[in-house]
Amino acid sequence: MQIQLIRSATLIVELADTRLLIDPWLAEKGQGRSYSGRAQSPLVGLPLPVEDILEGVDAVLVSHLHSDHFDEVAQRVIPRGMPVVCHGRDAEAIRAMGFEQVLEVVEGINVGQVHVRTTYGQHGPPEVLGDMGEVSGFLLSAINEPLLYWAGDTILCPAVEAVLKRESPAVVVVHGCGALWNGKGPLVMDGDMVLETARVAAGAVVVVTHLDAVDHATVSRGDIRRLTAAGARGADRLVIPEDGEMLTF
Repeated sequence: MQIQLIRSATLIVELADTRLLIDPWLAEKGQGRSYSGRAQSPLVGLPLPVEDILEGVDAVLVSHLHSDHFDEVAQRVIPRGMPVVCHGRDAEAIRAMGFEQVLEVVEGINVGQVHVRTTYGQHGPPEVLGDMGEVSGFLLSAINEPLLYWAGDTILCPAVEAVLKRESPAVVVVHGCGALWNGKGPLVMDGDMVLETARVAAGAVVVVTHLDAVDHATVSRGDIRRLTAAGARGADRLVIPEDGEMLTF
């Protein structure tokens, strides 16, 4: 299995000869929205041309419809015949964008040789959930490949802990920027939650993404790296990729 971080939450995952693009946010630097009023996101550009990101993609996985996970640029440039895999709650909205193959996961769905399941998460503390709405993660499995748990836009919560304990994934991808909404949060994991995830996911490699790209973040790559340097339990299993970096498992 290979995982390439594109930027923020956007990944390309290749396993079992299947290439999946997860949560495409394809706007140029500063051409999205501001989430805190401090700056226009994304704060950094794409590490690859959009055509290279889309090359060879077999399906797009969309966890939810926030603008830093499936933006207007992605909706415009992804071919209308491309399979888009999503939770059932988002299917009609994605069809309304003009996509012709919208695949609802329900109990699980096969994309090539990859089995895709959705998981639940919590996009922040209770006081922001009315604004944030429901979110999903993905479990990706294939014969002779490590089990990948892409947790999505979620804090560490009982639903996430249940997946970690029940599924024992080999690789866990978390969002670690500790973003705030109107001063409340975090909306996704902060540094302490990332470390606790590594402790709960005993033996798993924990890949930390969704860093250094949105203006409402409170945690940076540097902050996560300082945690790893401090030698906390589980920190030796944290991986903090740069934009464009390829990881192999």
